[in-house]
Amino acid sequence: MAIPTLSSTARAKMNGQPRAFSRFLLEKELVCRYCTKSSTFMLRRKSSSSCNDVDKSAGNYHLNTSQTEVNKFSAFASHWWDSRSNPLVGMNPIRVKFIKNVVHEFQESHSVSFPEDCYQTAQRPPLYNREILDIGCGGGLLTESLSRLGASLVVGIDAAPNVVDVAKLHSFHEHSRLAPSGNHEHANHSRLQNNGYSRIQYVGSMTVEEFAAKRHSEPNINGSSEQLFDIVTALEILEHVPNPRSLLQAATSLLKPNGILFVSSINRTIKSYGMAIVAAEYVTAKVPVGTHNWEHFLSPKEVEIMVCGGHDSMKQVLLSGMVLRPPFIDMQWSLISTDTDVNWIGAYQKHSIY
Repeated sequence: MAIPTLSSTARAKMNGQPRAFSRFLLEKELVCRYCTKSSTFMLRRKSSSSCNDVDKSAGNYHLNTSQTEVNKFSAFASHWWDSRSNPLVGMNPIRVKFIKNVVHEFQESHSVSFPEDCYQTAQRPPLYNREILDIGCGGGLLTESLSRLGASLVVGIDAAPNVVDVAKLHSFHEHSRLAPSGNHEHANHSRLQNNGYSRIQYVGSMTVEEFAAKRHSEPNINGSSEQLFDIVTALEILEHVPNPRSLLQAATSLLKPNGILFVSSINRTIKSYGMAIVAAEYVTAKVPVGTHNWEHFLSPKEVEIMVCGGHDSMKQVLLSGMVLRPPFIDMQWSLISTDTDVNWIGAYQKHSIY
């Protein structure tokens, strides 16, 4: 999308200002001008990508990553688990709550096989025996949380190798309650489950498109050509990749029948500009300046079209806002279904087509 030329008034305001403040003025003018043309802006950035096909021509299907974004989050890696520096630490509990609620309500128990020698139904953890893929896992905040809820396997992938290294290191922390990686492959499944452990695998320097291509081509233990997941998550990642539609296509392809895709992003509204950029980056400095680009934010409707528009089998089953509670500075969050103006999370389920 062509970036409009700054007005003479904006240029005058920017002269002599610090670099960060100049960027703020630039974004402020651009967001106002974009919003006046919101009907033409809607989906324009995504229209070049097919909803039904991942572009695999010339091997470019695995290049859906931005080195700028990788460098940005790599530089932040050492602070990933610091609640003072990473708002996702405070947001993570309500993301997990949303996932648990959706799985309980929409994912029927018969879609997941349960070993006979394990928990009785009433005693099973919320995500018992599920296999989960966490796309854009970062330092492992969500990955570890899901592993503690009874999943038999959680795979975390991220394009930034430095953040994956942080996730691997943190999985050995005394408070993580995760089995050491050396015990994962050969440990008795029931013993791991009964001790609250789950297998975690981390994969760095890999996009989900590349991961999906490998997963579909490798036979699993039963001789099937498919190795799919009960749950796939893509939280706070879409606004950081060049082609969000491609990422969602690959994510959907990795779902088992009755599987659920969880997606969260930031809506593209005036309110989100004020909260996620002005307040978070400039006023409170909760995240570094430049973390977000308002133009790359996505509305729930845009994502629903990307996920479900070309797939009769995919249906949105639940949507909620993730709202920062006053006084804001302590980063406490709530799920509010009627407020998706800024942060939001949605669930999309794959149904069998007969």
